[in-house]
Amino acid sequence: MISVSIIAIIFVSLFRMQSGSISLAETGRFNILAPILAERMLIKIETDILNWSEVEGNFGETYPGFGWTCEIEDVPLHELDFVGKDSNHKLKRIIVTITGPSSRQTPFKTETWRVVFD
Repeated sequence: MISVSIIAIIFVSLFRMQSGSISLAETGRFNILAPILAERMLIKIETDILNWSEVEGNFGETYPGFGWTCEIEDVPLHELDFVGKDSNHKLKRIIVTITGPSSRQTPFKTETWRVVFD
């Protein structure tokens, strides 16, 4: 009876360690892929930034469970001291957030600024 109890305790410990390892592997995968996917989204957005209208999406079957959201806002350049009042350039603030397949993971968020020439 005692030996069965000891074996049960050992198995429970092993299963906990296994589930912890799987969780760490998922977190590591997300931490590696999220910046890469965010950079891909920024490249897509920058190619057509003036006409970009999508605010969310996913990466399809290539990266199942991964999603993205995008916020683009205009920032008035004339409020900056070093820009002339007659400038026709636009400053865009772009925020891309990547979410992973697990809801336990903290989303990856990146923010960048781009000057757009008319």
